[in-house]
Amino acid sequence: MDVYKKELIDLLLKQSYPGWRIADDQNNIFINIPEDQELEVALEEFKKKMRSLAMKIKSKPTKLGFFIGNSKDSRFYELNA
Repeated sequence: MDVYKKELIDLLLKQSYPGWRIADDQNNIFINIPEDQELEVALEEFKKKMRSLAMKIKSKPTKLGFFIGNSKDSRFYELNA
């Protein structure tokens, strides 16, 4: 796994996102949110949090994709280095 991606996943796992499950695959990060959470609200909260988390990472940034959603709907978000 890319060092930047690993650092980011470690930081995400330390955040208080109740019920969120975070998983890694070869190219992206998958985030499953609870069925009762509004996807658009969760996505906006995630984007805001990513701005501050990205500054905490010490390794060289790489481009990462995130699939955020649940069984009802999902969105793709790309974090550019």
